[in-house]
Amino acid sequence: MKGYTDFLMLLSPSDKVKAVVHDHKFYAAKIIGNYESMHATAHISIKMMHSQKTFLTEPQILAFRKRLCLIPPVTLTIDGFDYFNHGEDFKTIYARIRNSPETGHWFKMLKQHLHIKEFMVPHITICRNIPVADFEQLWPHFKALVWTETFTVNALTVLQRETFASFAKWEPFTELQFEGKTQYSLAPPKPSLIKPIQSQQTSLF
Repeated sequence: MKGYTDFLMLLSPSDKVKAVVHDHKFYAAKIIGNYESMHATAHISIKMMHSQKTFLTEPQILAFRKRLCLIPPVTLTIDGFDYFNHGEDFKTIYARIRNSPETGHWFKMLKQHLHIKEFMVPHITICRNIPVADFEQLWPHFKALVWTETFTVNALTVLQRETFASFAKWEPFTELQFEGKTQYSLAPPKPSLIKPIQSQQTSLF
């Protein structure tokens, strides 16, 4: 029986998006060599829960099903690339999710139902936390790329791994379906809530 478990909540894009992100990651590896997030499957991180007592947290996560089934599926659009700064020495290149009042409001609903208070910039990581020298080799390429791709997310995916197990890999725990109708009961978010700022994404590997 597992004592402590890490849980990762995420949104999974379409298989097509996953394939394109995979290609971008390995293009980058040809230029700068292997890097930490090159094998991570494309995803949008929502919430990371470290070192949870399994017997307490598993029922809590499953209880979210009653809340999340009220949220409608969401259609998101990838719109080019951007980057985060991590101090002066490291940066993250990511595929940007196009912002709109509708998507901003949808993420606000999701955060409320999951009791998330932290600021969130939805994105799909390409190269996470790479040195500035590597970034400067890659960014002209990604800055010039035009990539627009739409996909629909129908569920919140929850992964798990044993906290203290050596080389533990993420494994599926459950999927919580979005089954609500396309309607909004909350006020749209203020622009300041959806302005991109520095963030990081959790690697799946």
